[in-house]
Amino acid sequence: MLKASLALLSVFILLEFGLRFFWQMSGLKGEIYQKSTNSVLRYELKAGARLNIPLYYEGVEINSDGFRGPEYSLKKDKGVYRIVMLGDSVTLARLNKWEDTLTQRLERGLSRLCPGKKFEVLNMGVEGYNSIQELEVLKTKALKYDPDLVIVHYCLNDPDYPEYYFKKNFLNRHSLAVRYILYRLKKHHIKADRSARGIKSDEDAYRYFYGTRCWEDAKEAVLEMRRVAEVRGVKMAVLVVTELSLPVKDFRQGYPFHYIHEKIGRELKGQGVLVIDPLEEFNRLNPEINSLRVWTYPNAKANDIVAEYMIKKLTEARIVLCNQK
Repeated sequence: MLKASLALLSVFILLEFGLRFFWQMSGLKGEIYQKSTNSVLRYELKAGARLNIPLYYEGVEINSDGFRGPEYSLKKDKGVYRIVMLGDSVTLARLNKWEDTLTQRLERGLSRLCPGKKFEVLNMGVEGYNSIQELEVLKTKALKYDPDLVIVHYCLNDPDYPEYYFKKNFLNRHSLAVRYILYRLKKHHIKADRSARGIKSDEDAYRYFYGTRCWEDAKEAVLEMRRVAEVRGVKMAVLVVTELSLPVKDFRQGYPFHYIHEKIGRELKGQGVLVIDPLEEFNRLNPEINSLRVWTYPNAKANDIVAEYMIKKLTEARIVLCNQK
């Protein structure tokens, strides 16, 4: 019995050291990405990266703190109203020139509304991030910039199961071998569960997200973001992304995700979260879908619609006022 226990312990130790040298959880790789030392983030934007490939990376410049845009001082200038937007590829907007991104459209729109006031909207979007990673960005990066408002740019696929993420306990915090075993088990469970449910299309996947524990985990992360922000005296709003993917034909009967917007709005508003959902505005205008997208991402026209709607809702909620100090 003792020999068996010692043999098992030896195997575990070898596995631990082997994994530390040869294994890492997968993440995005490429010219503007690097491995993160933060096990929740897994990967992050590479500080100082510059890339300009038309229709692929439209003048993407990553600043020294690892997010798209110019350099910002941690200490705000006097009178500046600073907004941080958290999100994924829709926020990063690599297919938009910098001036066409939503964060910049919002910044310019607010400046037009309040010409005597200075606004800064920081773009902390990273492709592939979900709500749990965005919570980590809020805690480790966004709050150090002393924002007045945090906007969580919520994509409908944000509840995609993060098989790499585990609630912290002593073992998985200190042992890579334990994290590896849990990761493989969780990955296998998710794959088997999706297969058993017959997930084949994007629409199937979205129904899966909002019919399982996926949504509950994402909602818990969003509510934790609000709690973290409130402790620092920072306001928070959730901006729901209007889907522009191929299943979308228009923003009325041809929009297959109304039920998701209704669920998000009902359950987050019920928890006291300010939810801004531009689908209402797209529904009212019902513009031709192809006039709004580059691939399946928002173009400058779509970002203008969203920015103007956001400004309307933020002023109605008295979160942004021209006479604020």
